[in-house]
Amino acid sequence: MPLHLLQIAKKLAHDAGKMALEYQKKGFKVDTKGSHVNLVTEADKACNELIVSVIQKNFPDHSIISEEIPPIKGTSDYKWIIDPIDGTTNFAQGLPIFSISIAVIHKGVPIIGVVEVPGTGETFWAKQGEGAYLGKHRIHVSQTSELKNGLYATGLPYERGSARTEKTFKIYQAIHAQSRGVRRIGTSALDLAYLAAGRYDGYFEYDLEAWDIAAGKIIVEEAGGMVTNMDGSMLSPKKGTLLASNGLLHSKLMETIKKEGGLNV
Repeated sequence: MPLHLLQIAKKLAHDAGKMALEYQKKGFKVDTKGSHVNLVTEADKACNELIVSVIQKNFPDHSIISEEIPPIKGTSDYKWIIDPIDGTTNFAQGLPIFSISIAVIHKGVPIIGVVEVPGTGETFWAKQGEGAYLGKHRIHVSQTSELKNGLYATGLPYERGSARTEKTFKIYQAIHAQSRGVRRIGTSALDLAYLAAGRYDGYFEYDLEAWDIAAGKIIVEEAGGMVTNMDGSMLSPKKGTLLASNGLLHSKLMETIKKEGGLNV
């Protein structure tokens, strides 16, 4: 692994985060992508251009997958997966709850993940085999082993009234009834980072894309947690179901999801 990959990923996330905050101050144009609730802003596009241009300058043979542009096919075994602003609706509303997510994949295996949170100045990151960190401090998932003592997170699909949207509400109610609560902050990358840091104990969501979860996945796993499909199988964005936890609660969360019919939608 090139030694400077991590440094570049962290700097790109930081620089994109700084740019996003500048856009929040000066204002920006908001558009939609196929639905009135699926937003994209000038800032998303500008941050994406910043990140992609630096990657292509330094690693012209690397592949790039980003939410905002068609895939860029490279010739090497390295692939970058980017969400220039995860939590665009929050960002567009002026909320500081959004993140920049950057992951590096080598031969299909995540080796670097960075989740930058401009609103708080926090940087969550991980490198394969070397643990997960918040800034300079090592982080670990929680040791919560009972559902009732846990705090959980979820998100909702864009499609209003869909079977998976309704199922999310059912699972939400079931987990909420036997726990300290379920939060929805609107950025999956940050949900995973918070789980890695022990701020959440579990997280479930439908219909996430690779750029939503690639960086957060390696951060959670390097912090000692688990990230799978809702049925416990190896995570695949194509399946469209995600369950992440501290590991101790994984089977209990799976049981709750299964009981509510969450595996059948």
